[in-house]
Amino acid sequence: MGNLDHEATPSALQVALPRDLSCASTARRIVSDAVGDRLTERALERALLATSELVTNAWKHGEGQIELKVVRSAQSLRIEVIDEGSGAVPEIREQPADEYGGWGLRIVDEVALQWGCFEGTTHVWVELPLS
Repeated sequence: MGNLDHEATPSALQVALPRDLSCASTARRIVSDAVGDRLTERALERALLATSELVTNAWKHGEGQIELKVVRSAQSLRIEVIDEGSGAVPEIREQPADEYGGWGLRIVDEVALQWGCFEGTTHVWVELPLS
């Protein structure tokens, strides 16, 4: 797994992930290997956290193959997670502060410059700062 170049033009990496309990840790390793040496420690922590949350959601709530896409530009890092489900619209849930679980998208929202999904798909993306 090579590093993504740091150039003015975006560079991308797309990888199929196993649909099993290891998918989030595999995705974190891929992101770290691809861009870890080109981000600040804080930016890498945010990227790994967002990656883990999005991949875990795809594993728990999605269907079929899970794919991870990492796109690094001069301005930001974009993580995309795609599965083969359809029609699901990820949203931040309202819940009591003491509830266990279900905090993933709230966490993603806190660390992201922006995030969303492509309408009618389970293709979720997050854009993160490089520092």
